[in-house]
Amino acid sequence: MFVRSSHNPILKPDKKVSWRSLKVYNPTVLFENNKYHLFYRAVFYRAVDKKWCSNIGYGYSSDGVKFILEKQPRIKRAGNLETRGVEDPRLTKIDKEYLLTYTAYDGNYAKLALARSLNLKKWQKIGPLLPKWNLFKNGGFSVNWDESRIKDDPRWCKAGGIFPEKFNEKYLMLFGDSNMWFAESGNLKNWQTDTKPFIRRRTGYFDSAHLEMGPPPIKTKYGWLVLYHGVDDKIVYRLGYLLLDLKNPRKIIKRSERPIFEPQANYELKGLIDIGKKRHPKIIFCNGAVLIGDMLRIYYGAADSVICTASAKLEDILRAV
Repeated sequence: MFVRSSHNPILKPDKKVSWRSLKVYNPTVLFENNKYHLFYRAVFYRAVDKKWCSNIGYGYSSDGVKFILEKQPRIKRAGNLETRGVEDPRLTKIDKEYLLTYTAYDGNYAKLALARSLNLKKWQKIGPLLPKWNLFKNGGFSVNWDESRIKDDPRWCKAGGIFPEKFNEKYLMLFGDSNMWFAESGNLKNWQTDTKPFIRRRTGYFDSAHLEMGPPPIKTKYGWLVLYHGVDDKIVYRLGYLLLDLKNPRKIIKRSERPIFEPQANYELKGLIDIGKKRHPKIIFCNGAVLIGDMLRIYYGAADSVICTASAKLEDILRAV
């Protein structure tokens, strides 16, 4: 279904550039004016304690494969909530404004945060979007193989994809890991979350153990295409999808029964994995996708180490599973 680029990995860490010397992965992408804009997570070792820390870098390309990278991070970690980094961006444009959700990480728990811009260059950080979030009260859970988190901390919140249109004058977002929820806001600062998950993990499927939101929803003539990560009990990260009603996104038209993309290539099976190191997880992680004509192009982190791309026809995806 998906054809991997022969140039994969298209981005690798660069030991000569300190802030992206260890890993580059989990990118988001926007295609505008015949140019691909790529924002990606870049990791380095903090000298004082050898802890991994993240910033968000930027690059652009005319062909979607060969990217010109900026020398400095576009969005830098700052403040107590971001001591270990800004991670896993997801980029949306509504009207003339660019909205980029990301994970603020202090080494203990994740906070879903937002930055906004009018030109993709200067970014205003809004801060945590869901400061009162309680993962467990709202139907979420922690997993015993995620070594990046404190298991019983209910504040854990990440992975938000904002729809590129408003509904009833409100911003709409799908977010979360473990399960996935809806949230809406009139001003981007104050968000009202659903108290029950929109979708949950499914016993016996590729998403039996854990879910996590993928790129921001993509509008198609068939409905809103929502890619998400499904994880099974062997800790294999695969991509599935939802197709949601265009007028009422809370209505599910279809949910994939089988994955549409999974780790197979050598560069997707070996790397510096963030989580579950003792259990050897297999991870492809997609925060970025663009639909150009009838071709869906995804950008993803492979084995938490490098950045890759692959393409498939939209009709083939929807017909196959």
